[in-house]
Amino acid sequence: MDWPATAVWILRKEWEKIMNRSCFIALSAVFFISPSFAANWLELQNSEPAGASSYTVWGFIQPQYVRNFGGAVSGVAAPAPLQAYNGKAAVFNQVGPDLAHGDQLQVFRARPGVRGVVPGSAEKINYFILGEIGNNGLTRERHAVLTDASVTFNYLPGARVRVGLGRLPLGEEAFQGIQALDFINFTNVTDNLLNERFVVPYKAGRVTAPVLGVPMASAGVTGPVSGFQDVGVEVFDWWRRENWEYSYAVLFGQGNGITFSGVDGSRDVVAHLRAAYVFGGKGVKREEVMAYAWRQEGKRAFGAGSYERIREGLGFRYAKNPWRVSGETMRGKGMIFVGPTPPFNDVGGGAFEPVTLVALDSANRADGYYLDLGWKIHAQWELDLRFDRYNRLTNSAFDEREFSTSTLGMQYFYSPRTKLGINYEIRSLKVPHPGAAGLSGTAQAQQIQRYNASLIGDTLGNRLSVQLTYVF
Repeated sequence: MDWPATAVWILRKEWEKIMNRSCFIALSAVFFISPSFAANWLELQNSEPAGASSYTVWGFIQPQYVRNFGGAVSGVAAPAPLQAYNGKAAVFNQVGPDLAHGDQLQVFRARPGVRGVVPGSAEKINYFILGEIGNNGLTRERHAVLTDASVTFNYLPGARVRVGLGRLPLGEEAFQGIQALDFINFTNVTDNLLNERFVVPYKAGRVTAPVLGVPMASAGVTGPVSGFQDVGVEVFDWWRRENWEYSYAVLFGQGNGITFSGVDGSRDVVAHLRAAYVFGGKGVKREEVMAYAWRQEGKRAFGAGSYERIREGLGFRYAKNPWRVSGETMRGKGMIFVGPTPPFNDVGGGAFEPVTLVALDSANRADGYYLDLGWKIHAQWELDLRFDRYNRLTNSAFDEREFSTSTLGMQYFYSPRTKLGINYEIRSLKVPHPGAAGLSGTAQAQQIQRYNASLIGDTLGNRLSVQLTYVF
C-alpha cells in the first residue's frame, strides 16, 4: 500500500466535507513545503503578491504520533510529601498538551484560514486570518481559536503597517511559518524563552514544596500559550538592492498572546533587523545567506506589581541546495518561567501540590542557543541534525538547570504540499552545580532538594516524533 498517498487522500476527503474546494485558488509557492530553503517571512505572512485574489482559502493540518522513552521516578526518600510521586512519570515525559500519556496519536495542528486583498483598495490593503482547531497549547481552554487576524496597509513608502493579531518578529524559529519548520518540536530555548506562558498569582491549596533558592512566585497558568503571537501594530518593510535585501519590523503589542483583551501593566515593543544576500529563487524556495538581530522588551503584570521582561537574540541562516545551516543565540531577563514544582501531575492527598513557579525579578536570567544542519540527499529526501541548549536561571548556581537536546531528523517530501517528518531526540537535564548553596533553607534541606532535582531530572527520556504535514 502506498500509505502516504492514502493518508493524503483521507485528509483531502475530510477537508472537502468542511470547505468548498472550488474556493481554493493557487497563490505563489509561499504556502508550499520545500526543503533546505529560506524566506522573508515579513513579506510572506504580512502582505500579498501582485495580482492576488480578494480571497484565498488555505491552511494546513499536522497529525502526529509522539512517544517518550523516559521512566518513572523512584528512590525519593524525603521529604515525605514528595514520596507519593515515586512510581510516577514527570510531566516532561508526557505528551503535551494533555500530559496524560507517555505516547499519543493526535491531530496536533489543524489551521484553516483565508487571506487576500481588499476589493477596491488597488491592492493597497490586504488581510490574513487563520484559526486553530488542533490539540495544542493554543487550544488548552477552547477547542477553536484565532491565531492570526490582521489587516496590512501598504500606502507609506518604507513603512507598511499591520494592525491586529499576528506573528511576533522574533528569532527565525519562532518567526517562520509553522508548516515550513524543518523539525517537529521547537528547541528548548525557543519554547521556554519565547513561547510565553501567562501566569497569575497562585490561590493557596494544599501543602507546596518550599523554594530554597532565588525568590520565585507561586503562580497558576492562565489562557493559551503565546504561540509567538500578539495583538498590536507593526511597522515593517523590505528593500532589494541587486542581490541584497534588507528588512526591518517594529511592533507595539499588548503582551498577551492571542487573547484580544489586554492586561493592565502588560505591554511590548519588538524590533527585528535582517540583511540577506539572495542567490536566487523566491518565496520559501529562495536560496540565501542572511543574518538577523531582534529584541523584545516589555512589562508583565503579576498581582499588584509589574515586572520587566526582556528577550533578545542573534542568528544566521545559509540555504543553498543541497545544504542548510542555521543557528541562533538568545537570552532572557526577568519573568523566567520555571514550571510546575514538583514536575508531576497532581496525585492529591497528602502529597506536595504541583505549583507553577516563575522567577519574576529582572535579576533572573536565562540563555541558550541552537545549531542545525540540513542535507537534501535526494529531490524528495532530507536529513537533518540539530543541537540545542537552554540554561535556566544562570544568575543562581543553586537553581540553574541545563537542558540539552540532540535531534536526528528525516523529511520525506511526498509532494510540494505534503511531507512526512521523523525526529528522534536525545534529551538530558542536568544540575550543573550540585554543590552550590541556596539563598535560603538549612544545609540539610538544600542537600535534599539538590538530590531530588538530580534524581528526577535523570529520568528525562529520549523522544520519538512522527508528523505528517499537508498544506491545502
